[in-house]
Amino acid sequence: MKTSNPTNKKTKRPLILISNDDGVHATGIKILTEIAQKYGDVVVVAPSSGQSGKSHAITFANPLRIWQLRQDKHLQIYKTSGTPSDSVKMARHLVLKNKKIDLLLSGINHGSNTSASTLYSGTVGAALEGCLNQIPSIAFSIVNYKPTYDFQGASMVADKVIAIALDKGLPQKTCLNINIPNVPAEELKGYKITRQANNYWVEYLEERQSPNGQPYYWLDGALKEIDKGRDTDIWAIKHNYVSITPIYTDMTAYHALDELKKWKIK
Repeated sequence: MKTSNPTNKKTKRPLILISNDDGVHATGIKILTEIAQKYGDVVVVAPSSGQSGKSHAITFANPLRIWQLRQDKHLQIYKTSGTPSDSVKMARHLVLKNKKIDLLLSGINHGSNTSASTLYSGTVGAALEGCLNQIPSIAFSIVNYKPTYDFQGASMVADKVIAIALDKGLPQKTCLNINIPNVPAEELKGYKITRQANNYWVEYLEERQSPNGQPYYWLDGALKEIDKGRDTDIWAIKHNYVSITPIYTDMTAYHALDELKKWKIK
């Protein structure tokens, strides 16, 4: 299969763009940056604060701002006032204007981005923004929410995947959604190429009262697991495999086209 943007390592250092949805100061993006510096020149453009659940949201009703935090020979770091997708746009149009980005990395995110959560993820949204613009893009997530998480296993996975992606390239119009199990590095069984599990969230709003008696709400819920396939991201994670799911931006339901054409709307 034809691949996109394979890097000729003999002629130049790859240009690697990094973003996330946990914010520019998150541990995961710092670790991902350290790993990426082994392979190329790195530019970090990420939200100034957490943007979890923002999916592919963009900002157009308010102004966007960007600040430089660091400038070295092979590393630049910026924070933005926007979403993960905004950050990628600002990287492309401002920071790296007219430069070819060889690889976009998003993460390493705290929390699973498997199954239906893929649709809500700002981490995945940043990767999809890259994919829309023909940039090979990869989202990394760990299935753990604790700030004290040991990133040894996730670091090992990211290191290996980045090296392969730069060497082989990615399939055209495709990005990777990678989820890493919440187990020590030595307990990882390997890697599985997976599909997105077809599950959904059962949600509810918990009502509470503010000190002045006004109601407010917390959104909560649980994932309803109806997809029992052994080829899914959920199955891989539960069995201590790293899940690698290829995703893309074409949301057409091709299986429904012929059925809908039978409506013969005039």
